Amino acid sequence: MKSSSSRRRRSREKLVGKVNWPSVHGKTCPICLENLDLRSSAVLSDCKHAYCLGCIGKWSRLRRKCPLCNADFNSWFSHISLSSGSFHKQHLPPLIDTSRKKPRFQEQHPPQRSVINGVHSRTRPLPWRRSFGRPGSVGDDVLAARKLRWRASIYEKRLEAVPLSHEQNILGNNGVKERILRRIEPWIRRELQAILGDTDPSIIIHVVASVYISFLELRVHTASPQLDMGDNFLAPLLPFLLDRTNMFWHELRCFAETSFTMETYDAVVEYRHSG
Repeated sequence: MKSSSSRRRRSREKLVGKVNWPSVHGKTCPICLENLDLRSSAVLSDCKHAYCLGCIGKWSRLRRKCPLCNADFNSWFSHISLSSGSFHKQHLPPLIDTSRKKPRFQEQHPPQRSVINGVHSRTRPLPWRRSFGRPGSVGDDVLAARKLRWRASIYEKRLEAVPLSHEQNILGNNGVKERILRRIEPWIRRELQAILGDTDPSIIIHVVASVYISFLELRVHTASPQLDMGDNFLAPLLPFLLDRTNMFWHELRCFAETSFTMETYDAVVEYRHSG
């Protein structure tokens, strides 16, 4: 018995020292880019790629493919200790495909004929098409909930934004890229919350932002504003957004290619039935 127990212990110590430790040591989480710590990391059992336990935990509730190599996984090593050679192997339950229903929301068209002038190269003022409550009359949480229901209704009714601008976001340096990301990420977060019903879609925000930046970089290299996206380019979004992927991409581009804030864009964007 002692011999068998010793062999198991040596086997576990070998796994920690020769597999788990090299997977984590000096590495950053591919999702959040934070430095990995052995005790709070997860090493996927099959491909041995390592992530923050929290990041891969959220990811695993949506997909069971490694974000780095696309290999299937259904378990990981966590709570790893180099000193004691111990770890925990967590087996994941099967993914459950739940249908997502969103509450209906009637778009509000206020009686006033307020207008706002575009801050880009428009010659006509834009009509103020909707209001979600007078400033100061409702709390920020109420306002946010109303806007979230409105965004969900856009996808339920299969509407699409009428493009307000054909401005191109040009990537020149990291500063420009960071500015674009700071502007679009809050919009992406709200849109994903509306579509998925997930209060914390941080993992998917990272995926969407990466795809959009890659799109801008490709458009610069091809020197064509009418870049054909094709299914392959949007493939990383399909597992999350399913049949709403193309609708989401259209909405993202319509917002990103204006210079409006989210608040102004919400008020002035016009919608039509897609098709």
